[in-house]
Amino acid sequence: MTEKFINIDINNLKVRKILNAAFEEFAKFGLDKASLNKILKSAGISKGVFYHYFDDKEELFNFLIYFTVEISMKDLDKRIDWEDDDLIKRICTVSKLKLGIIKEYPFLIAFGEQFNELILNTANREFIDEWKEKFYTHNINLDKFKDSNNIKKVIHMVRWTFKGLLFDLLKEKENLLDEAMLTKLIKECDHYYEVLVSNLYK
Repeated sequence: MTEKFINIDINNLKVRKILNAAFEEFAKFGLDKASLNKILKSAGISKGVFYHYFDDKEELFNFLIYFTVEISMKDLDKRIDWEDDDLIKRICTVSKLKLGIIKEYPFLIAFGEQFNELILNTANREFIDEWKEKFYTHNINLDKFKDSNNIKKVIHMVRWTFKGLLFDLLKEKENLLDEAMLTKLIKECDHYYEVLVSNLYK
């Protein structure tokens, strides 16, 4: 992480256009085959404007790695109700928050999947590990579950249920969400939450 990265304003419209175009290009073609010219054309940004923010394609890529963890993950952390002891709701909430992120950055999740190992190796691994531990244990009441003997398997099933739901919905919509579709998908997550609670909680 560099001071330059910290000072980049992600709320700047030109920066957001660059990031969105870059997330898509890198997610589809990887670092080596991704084209900076295609990124700039898709973003509608000149090279002069681009070089005001980034030195080259590699620095842009590194910023996306930084952004995926340092900004999007920490944003999730701030928006989770850590006092609620309902783990299924917590997992559901994160799924809905991810939908909001995808509305703003359609290919961020796909980028994260594509470069997951690199993100884990270059990001603050201690922060990620501590966050995951906090997510599944902090103020969580596992006594809500019917099958306490297989709690790890049950949690794994819940997590993959929501992950599969997001994957199927986004694949169907090609990662492009408008406000109406976002509202519909959030309701779908809530429906899955109700089904899981009725079957897995006492």
